[in-house]
Amino acid sequence: MFFQIVTELGAVAGVAVIFALAFWISGRKLAWCLVGAVILITGINMIIWSIFDVPRPNHPEINVYKELNTSSFPSGHTGTATIFWTTLTTLSSTPLTVTVCVILLVMLSRLYLGVHYVGDVIGGLIIGLILFKIYIKLWPIVLHWFRGRTFKLFLVLSLSTPIAVFPFADSFPEGWEVFGAAVGAGIAIPLELWYVRYSPAKVSQRKQLLKVAIGLGVLGMIVFASSFISDSEAVRDIIGFGLGAFWILCLAPALFARMRL
Repeated sequence: MFFQIVTELGAVAGVAVIFALAFWISGRKLAWCLVGAVILITGINMIIWSIFDVPRPNHPEINVYKELNTSSFPSGHTGTATIFWTTLTTLSSTPLTVTVCVILLVMLSRLYLGVHYVGDVIGGLIIGLILFKIYIKLWPIVLHWFRGRTFKLFLVLSLSTPIAVFPFADSFPEGWEVFGAAVGAGIAIPLELWYVRYSPAKVSQRKQLLKVAIGLGVLGMIVFASSFISDSEAVRDIIGFGLGAFWILCLAPALFARMRL
């Protein structure tokens, strides 16, 4: 149970929670920088998986918690955790020790759960670090390009992202979760930019905790309620992550703005 929770720190669910906290507390600049890092390594991993079809561990003495149909090399969770948490530490006050511990725990969890070999998690770590070095240098250029762009561009990007993700949703782990999040975000981003324009206020620590409690509390209820919607895991993922993304990016910021948070 512990390692099933820990492994989510390098998965869509963990990324979504940290993204939400970054957006609600620090604002859109840090939050979207983290998303960009995840998009980069996901794209690179999909290319590598299509080239190197390495079988997953299948030794009879290994207890595998979940059967996966993608290449074992590299570990996507490890790579995602590496670039995501390293970027978070570089651009925020998150201690380096926390990031190192998270990455090591994710690596250990993938081995414990029987879904990767040692070489897979080491490969994921190396790829994550290399891409981090490249990404952190490119991010200022990307940020400068996006500044001053029209609302129409963000509208087109938001609505076209789910269309781009859909053909690949069934071909990689957590694909339907990503698709659901893309659909929710595709609707939420234009609405938030047009009606809310959320910018976190400088408030007391008590109010920050209130904001986080409300945000994560409702998010937890959305995830819990979505688990009863359908017998299909794909449908549950699409609806749960879609509603979750819509709450994180639109409804929660609107509520916080109304509450002067």
